[in-house]
Amino acid sequence: MLLRATLKKCEILRLKNDIDELFKEGKSIKVLPLKILYQVLLPSGAKPKIQVMFVVSKRAVKKAAHRNRIKRCMREAYRHLKNEMLLSLSQRCPSVGQLRLAFLFQSTPNESVNTKQMKTVLHKGLEKVIVQLSREIQRQTHDLK
Repeated sequence: MLLRATLKKCEILRLKNDIDELFKEGKSIKVLPLKILYQVLLPSGAKPKIQVMFVVSKRAVKKAAHRNRIKRCMREAYRHLKNEMLLSLSQRCPSVGQLRLAFLFQSTPNESVNTKQMKTVLHKGLEKVIVQLSREIQRQTHDLK
C-alpha cells in the first residue's frame, strides 16, 4: 500500500514549551547548510510519532520572501522523505516513542535553494539522526546488561 506524502498540522511543532525543551535538551547534528536538533521522548498516545519545525534565521537570510522560499523547500523535501524515514526509524529503533525535530537553516544562500538540493541534504541529515539514535539505544541496552 502506498502512503500519501502529507504533512499534517498536528505534526508541526508549535507549542512554546515543547520548542524550548527541544532547544535546551535536544541533541544536534550538522549537515550543511542545515543543523538538525532532535529529542526523543516517551510514547504519547495523543501526539504523533514525529513532530517537526523549520527555521530560517533572519540573520542568515535577510529577505522574508527568500526565508519563506527556503522553508517551503524544506517542508516539501521533508514531506517526501517522511514515510521512508518512519519506516527506517521503526526498523532500526523500534523503542523510540516520540521524536521532535528542528531543521535550522544556517548559512546564507549563495545560489537559489531548490527542493531537490534540500531533499538530498535532509536525507543525509535524517540518516545521521537515525544512526545516532540506534547507537544511543545500543549503548543503553549494553549498559543495562
